[in-house]
Amino acid sequence: MIRVEVIIPLALDGLFSYAVPEALISEAPGFSVGCRVVVSFGGKRYYTGVVFSMDKEAEVTACKEIEQILDSAPIIPEATLKQWEWMAYYYACPLGSILRDALPSGLLPESKTMLSLVEGFEAEDALPHAELLILDTLAEKGAMTTEQLERLVGRRLTRPLLHLIELGAVHTEEALQPRYRPKLARYLRLAPEYQEDEGALSTLFDGLSRAPRQVELLMAFLEALRETGQDHSGALHRSVLLEAVPKSEAQLRALIEKGVLEQVLEPVSRLRAVEPSSRESSIADVEPLTHPVTLYYGHTAEDKERYILGQIAATLARGGQVLYLTSSVHSVPSAAGFMQRLAEIAGANYYPYHSLIGEAVRVETYLRLSKLDGPALVVGTRSAIYVPLPRLSLVIIDEEQEYLYKQQLVAPRYHARDVALWRAHQSGAQVLLTSLTPSAEVLFHALRGKYQLLRPESFPAKTSSQSQQILPTIELIDLKRLRQLREVEWGHTLTPYLLEEIRSTIARGKKVLLLQNRRGYAPYVTCDACQTRLLCPNCDVSLTYHRTRAALLCHYCGYTAALPEACPSCGAIEVTTKSGLRPALRQVGYGIERVEEELKEKLPAYEVLRIDSDTFSSQKKRMELLEQIESGSAEILLGTQLIRNQPIWEGIGLIAVVQLDAVLGVPDFRSEERAYQLLHQLRLRSRAPREDCPRYLIQTSSTEQAFIKALQVGDYDTFINEVLAEREATNFPPFTRLTHLWLRGKDERLLASAALVLSQYLKGLLPNERVTGPQIPDLARLEGYYQRQIVIRRPFQQSYREERAAFASALQQLRLSMPESKRLQIYFDVDPL
Repeated sequence: MIRVEVIIPLALDGLFSYAVPEALISEAPGFSVGCRVVVSFGGKRYYTGVVFSMDKEAEVTACKEIEQILDSAPIIPEATLKQWEWMAYYYACPLGSILRDALPSGLLPESKTMLSLVEGFEAEDALPHAELLILDTLAEKGAMTTEQLERLVGRRLTRPLLHLIELGAVHTEEALQPRYRPKLARYLRLAPEYQEDEGALSTLFDGLSRAPRQVELLMAFLEALRETGQDHSGALHRSVLLEAVPKSEAQLRALIEKGVLEQVLEPVSRLRAVEPSSRESSIADVEPLTHPVTLYYGHTAEDKERYILGQIAATLARGGQVLYLTSSVHSVPSAAGFMQRLAEIAGANYYPYHSLIGEAVRVETYLRLSKLDGPALVVGTRSAIYVPLPRLSLVIIDEEQEYLYKQQLVAPRYHARDVALWRAHQSGAQVLLTSLTPSAEVLFHALRGKYQLLRPESFPAKTSSQSQQILPTIELIDLKRLRQLREVEWGHTLTPYLLEEIRSTIARGKKVLLLQNRRGYAPYVTCDACQTRLLCPNCDVSLTYHRTRAALLCHYCGYTAALPEACPSCGAIEVTTKSGLRPALRQVGYGIERVEEELKEKLPAYEVLRIDSDTFSSQKKRMELLEQIESGSAEILLGTQLIRNQPIWEGIGLIAVVQLDAVLGVPDFRSEERAYQLLHQLRLRSRAPREDCPRYLIQTSSTEQAFIKALQVGDYDTFINEVLAEREATNFPPFTRLTHLWLRGKDERLLASAALVLSQYLKGLLPNERVTGPQIPDLARLEGYYQRQIVIRRPFQQSYREERAAFASALQQLRLSMPESKRLQIYFDVDPL
């Protein structure tokens, strides 16, 4: 019997051994490493795992047997398994977390508890109403999952279900729930006796002489088989035949009933081929890449996109496979969109892989690419870094500085750019990093020669129309001074000067783009009677008021509550001011909803389109919003930083930052770099001839700060070089690699003790100065868990392997010395953002 090591899709360390019964192997002769198997784990639960290694000579003792082999041949290439193994090691997380993140959920079915009635059960005592309702529902509907039962009943049923199971009234059983089903279509075939025997077919036609419509339909069927290059054993889609002979459903049913035709269900692909572009080609000829990693540092989005298209077209023409990663993907109807151009140049070799496509399509895309040997272009967000491409030639990370390439909330907390660099190195592919404002880390490596640096000046000169384009000049509006002069009303943030500029811009037939990088209506709500802020009960953070939802919302844990009339702390409803009575609870600060409300109040004649994560919260909303953008009906476009990557740049006459402080965000060593990148890219994307160049206004309360002066100069090279000098002096990335070690728990005393012990173990394994003691972060409690943080630093030129060994050893020592530490959540955030 063969023993296999299996990755289970759970956040558990290590692999798990199972035996493979000979009977299952005989049914799947191609069974090997990379196949999916169904295994029992943790009692009666069943999971779909992936075979990581196999030993055909090992003695199998005390091993569970696998329950089912799902693949007749491996669907996970060996190179992909090596990538998962490296990610688990580098990002210090379990392989199971990688598996669950890497594969579409449709490829990982797992069991659910099925509930059914026990026949002949009779209760000795009267049962509560909830339990009777459960029994009645199961009797009427039959076996179902707990989730289905709760959905039908309309309430949580944990306690009544447990009581019924204890009484023996309800039986539970684990059943595997498939998440992916192939799409089936109805096809028609000739019955077997007519496929090879021409005489039988002639006799059939003679017998149908009194049914001319059936003869016509059968002749059309045979003709369609011939036209598609099939013989009489072929199959034809039902709809094709009915289109060839309209209004022939009755005749088709008759032929099926007579046994002349057979109707069969066959799987069909959900993948749609894109037609190659019929437009005149505008793909630029570009020089081949000559270095393993190249940074294209551009000044205009148009030049950057032309260069990307040229490299992709050249790679596909050579038969290579390209992985193009973007921080966000837009499905815009316009045929001129960059994503549409990508699809057109790839044609049938185009494979989107992102959240805008359905789960079943992701499954089929993954399965097809795992076996594809020809050219391909995969376009996706960070999760596309997992897609198997056996002949990967080129990886493109567009706008590499975007923080969305880093997965931050759940394990694996990886950066797609860094995983792409490792993967390309292993497969011999080249990497093209592109940006208008490169990150400090990438530019540092380019300046020291590790990456090749390409600037647009090294390519053919711009056309005359391009050379005449200029950048808008940044003008400041002093919010602090205008508030002191009382030219801005209380509770408002749009200055009279900005409002007048909006009116005059729209009067010229141009559009207005406003940036307010803060969600909701008001960042926090405070009581003017007792000066208390309304806080999330689960997190140490203020609740944000969202007027569109009429609710207070925590942006960290998702907690929601209605806005109370009275202060929960002191009970005050109203306070007395110089202007009279007003509500005690005051909404403080300016979220994007509040700015939208002010625009509609001050400028009611104009249509305002808000673009933020709330209006992008579902695919339906996203598509509706993109259609509104495409229609061009809105005169004012108001958005958070999401607005930067939207197709909104035609006809912009005014760009205005409503509040600079909202862009700078929380103090962090990267905050100014990110803010500069965002605001500078808005400026670069609005480059235009002098007569059409938009105005660029920034409202701020601190007009003299150095950041603003650097932004006005617009020299990104000088700015980022100053950032690098400051980072070198203070030992921050890219000169030092950071790892944040997080401990979370409900018991604060246990948490503090374990954090102290763990930091001491790390200091004993690594140079003492590289490990900080446990710190209480600004967000000391999150989702009901107290938090502690340990920061580990490593000089960038030193290998990470010593550090990873220290992580594993320190955790093992902690578990041995403090067994109760198993009650804590402990995880690593390597290279945090």
